[in-house]
Amino acid sequence: MRNIIVLIQRFYLFLLFLVLQVVALYILFSNNNFHRAEFIQHSNDWTGVIYGRRSQLSEYLRLSEINDELSLENALLRSEQPANYLFLRTETDSIKNAKTLQRYVYRTAKVVNATVNREKNFLTLDRGMLSGVYADMGVISNGNLVGVVRSASDHFAVVMPIIHADFKASVKLKKSGVIGSLEWVGGNPGVADVIEIPKNIPAAIGDTVLTSGYSTFYPAEVMIGTIENIDDESSNEYHILKVRLGADIRMLSQVQVVGDIYKIEQDSLLNVVKQQDAANSRR
Repeated sequence: MRNIIVLIQRFYLFLLFLVLQVVALYILFSNNNFHRAEFIQHSNDWTGVIYGRRSQLSEYLRLSEINDELSLENALLRSEQPANYLFLRTETDSIKNAKTLQRYVYRTAKVVNATVNREKNFLTLDRGMLSGVYADMGVISNGNLVGVVRSASDHFAVVMPIIHADFKASVKLKKSGVIGSLEWVGGNPGVADVIEIPKNIPAAIGDTVLTSGYSTFYPAEVMIGTIENIDDESSNEYHILKVRLGADIRMLSQVQVVGDIYKIEQDSLLNVVKQQDAANSRR
């Protein structure tokens, strides 16, 4: 209480000025229609500005929530694309009676940690096995290939991205449909190489590179990037295509994790064939 009294004694002249100013303004606006109208108009303008700023601040604070909603919406839309379904039709079925079975499902996730300047880079996602994310699931962002989940715990998953020395993916040129292999040789995190495309196959700067569909990690037609440079100076019979990646690993925030419902069945069948071939070779 004593501090309040001391404060009033120190600033009493200023406080008295504020009180008299308020009284004077009240008398002015109460007895003068012109000044009252001007005050109301300007006060409405100030109120509008304040509400506008508050709305902008609220939208800014909701950016994370909005991004989550957009990411979920993108995942739902992508799951409805024809490439995510199996088309089943027997010899006696008409096209109208053919069955479609969903093959790929999408789950949203956030990138919570990433490295981009190493030979073997990794991403960490905030989703794990309790959210349906497991090892060997594909990861994409805005329709662009990001990488493959290497391991998962209950709440997190670690992704091997394209910019990893051990990453390999089967890809194809959109124009010709010819299959090649994607790899990253280090250095620029925005560029990877497509190899094993014969030189007699035409390739041009600006051509699109897509996933081939030969992998159970992700569906066909997922964007890899566009050809930025073609190195044909080497003596081997294949192009070396420098591809500008569609997904910028350095800027990733939201991703979609792709699950192949029939992956276990397909992999099991392939393992049976391999075991049979191994057994036959030992005879």
